[in-house]
Amino acid sequence: MQTVLASKLSDTRVMSTDGQELGTIHNVTVDTIDGNLKQIVIDTEAQELFGQKQDDDGYVRLPADLIESLRDHLIIRPPDEYLG
Repeated sequence: MQTVLASKLSDTRVMSTDGQELGTIHNVTVDTIDGNLKQIVIDTEAQELFGQKQDDDGYVRLPADLIESLRDHLIIRPPDEYLG
């Protein structure tokens, strides 16, 4: 994936590879030791996404390794257990 400033990701719409609108990016988490993106924090109306429930703040946190691409939307693929 291309290099993108984290500040540019805020409020980017998130969509799954099957075209489902999931919400918007609220924030991201980064490993401070190796600098790798760890999680995307999604602001969503859904109570859960791919088995991950909303946290106490109302956000769903998904692993960053689900990211497929970034264009007008951040595209994520469902975890393998949701592909049937």
